[in-house]
Amino acid sequence: MKPTLFLAATVALAPAAPNGEQLFATNCSACHMLDQMVVGPSLAEIRTLYDGKPDEFVKWTVAPQKKRAGVIEMPSMVHVGEEGLREIYTHVMKISKGVTAKKREEGDPYAASPVHVSRPQVQRMFMPNAGPAAIAIALDEKTSLCWDAGECRLRYAWTGGFIDGYPYWKGNGSSLAKIAGKVRYEENSAPIPLGEPSEFLGYRIEKGLPVLRYRMGPQYVTETFSPLPDGGGFSRKFTLDPPLKDAQTVVFPSDQNITYSSDKGEWSGGSLTLQPADTSEFTISFSFK
Repeated sequence: MKPTLFLAATVALAPAAPNGEQLFATNCSACHMLDQMVVGPSLAEIRTLYDGKPDEFVKWTVAPQKKRAGVIEMPSMVHVGEEGLREIYTHVMKISKGVTAKKREEGDPYAASPVHVSRPQVQRMFMPNAGPAAIAIALDEKTSLCWDAGECRLRYAWTGGFIDGYPYWKGNGSSLAKIAGKVRYEENSAPIPLGEPSEFLGYRIEKGLPVLRYRMGPQYVTETFSPLPDGGGFSRKFTLDPPLKDAQTVVFPSDQNITYSSDKGEWSGGSLTLQPADTSEFTISFSFK
């Protein structure tokens, strides 16, 4: 009986196998479309190069080299690990089967409607009014954000389309993307002054949405953004580890057409006071007027 119990415990503790579809969405989808070259070759073209050659695919993704003039060199995917890269390979071969590559068109296909491009989209991009480590996030077909990984804070949110990244890609990283919409909310500083230094720790996709991870002073922080219905704004969930020891006042801009609400704390104008017990996890909603 004891060996059986031991085996069950071992199985329960085994790490989950890598998910090729999720790994592709997180690491590859910003540059590779199914049937058209954008930043990198289409999945249809990749299939013609590596069909039946998983070892060569892994070797290339771990140590890629520049092949084409005027095209950004692919960064190494060594951080994904061999098992994860093989799962990505399996996913790419599956979804590209029978697909024919199209001629590259001018413009940014990621700015297309959600009929053609799934949401959310997460793209590292040179953005207007942000540092060089900006991340553009399309929460859905109406609401998008610019988050600055250099300063670990939200820069602004807009409604309308997503971005036109073609100037950035065409200029090989020397130009800014264009916002396809109207800016509805801006922040000039982080609303929670947790301390320095700040350090971006990356992001993961959870329930289809990006969870941004960073450290500010002694606190490890996550931010998760979700769209409100019909382009009406967005919600912003924070977690802090460890929670704060003292009450904290979170100040938001008061001169913008925003209505604030939250599941924790007490509001006074555009200021939210959180007690220490509130700071381990709280969500703030930003509703556009």
